[in-house]
Amino acid sequence: MKYYVGLTALVFSAAALAQSSLPSFEEVDSNGDGMISQEEAQAVEGLDFAQADTNQDGSLSRAEYTAAGQSE
Repeated sequence: MKYYVGLTALVFSAAALAQSSLPSFEEVDSNGDGMISQEEAQAVEGLDFAQADTNQDGSLSRAEYTAAGQSE
C-alpha cells in the first residue's frame, strides 16, 4: 500500500513540474495588457509562437499560453 501512495505522489509531482515548464503568464506579459505579443514571447525559450497562436491574431491569450506550456 505504501508503494502505491509513494508512486501516486511521484506521478503528481512529475505532472506539476511538467506544467510549470514556462514562466508565468504575468512574467512574460511585461506591459501588463493581458496578452503576450510576439516580441514578449521571444524571451521564452522553447515557445513556438506560431503554433501557440491558435487563432492567429498575432498575440497569445492566457489560454493559448497555458496550452502551449502543457503541450511541451
